[in-house]
Amino acid sequence: MDKDILRSLLCFGFQCSYRHQRSAFRLYQALAEREVLAYRRELLLILARNAEKSAATYAIRLLHLNVTVPQDLDTWSERLWYWLLVHSKLQWVIAWIEWQQHKDARLYIRLFQMYSILSPTLKHR
Repeated sequence: MDKDILRSLLCFGFQCSYRHQRSAFRLYQALAEREVLAYRRELLLILARNAEKSAATYAIRLLHLNVTVPQDLDTWSERLWYWLLVHSKLQWVIAWIEWQQHKDARLYIRLFQMYSILSPTLKHR
């Protein structure tokens, strides 16, 4: 495995993370719109802004790498999950979003481990 493959995997990870953060933003926004309690609505809007900022960070990283930023075009399965989550308990939505973020983090850890193992051979090319 060489640098190009690792770069491609990293870019793929950034694109996935971007999409996950955009999805979290949309979910938090939708939940805030239907929330009746003001303090919970404000908390959901704060979470939405944080997800939007994280998505922007990933978009900047992708642009620095000259990689296309994914569009917000959801597949039918993503739309189904969105609908289910918007109509679920808030705790389930937060657990879903945390699971997505942990999945992304595990990908970056694996990429770092691969790079660490391969870095001595990559430096000599």
